[in-house]
Amino acid sequence: MNWEISPGASLADLATIELRRITDVLQVDHASLFLGDADDLEHARAVAETGLSVDEALPEYSTLLTRAVRTACAAKVERSDGPGTTCAALAAPLVHDDRALGALLVVTRRANRRLGAIDSEVVREATQTLVERFLAPADRGEPRFVSERAVRALHRRR
Repeated sequence: MNWEISPGASLADLATIELRRITDVLQVDHASLFLGDADDLEHARAVAETGLSVDEALPEYSTLLTRAVRTACAAKVERSDGPGTTCAALAAPLVHDDRALGALLVVTRRANRRLGAIDSEVVREATQTLVERFLAPADRGEPRFVSERAVRALHRRR
């Protein structure tokens, strides 16, 4: 039997998995992850996306992303393109060491679907997960798991 060693998953592969989870949970039509280089965050490039293409989901996506990255705050847009056609989008920055590394974009094109506070919270938590797991894992210390029994023993000694 011959075993091949395959390289680990790329950032794009891992991000795509997270984006699929986000689209399933939020029931949105598009999710994408954009990263920029340190010198030119305004021209962030797509690392991964799922659902509709970003151009089809939100043609003016770069304006929303730029606003989220520049301010390091979430940016949102809602509009109606006529009867039965609605678009709502939310871009949340990926923040590490008080600076934006890129942004996570979600878009819904469903009639009567808005992105509210719960959606914003899910997207905010997803950005934290992406930064912690994939973009800055070396900054995290290894989690220390202490058994409940050990904690009780320490308290008894005092």
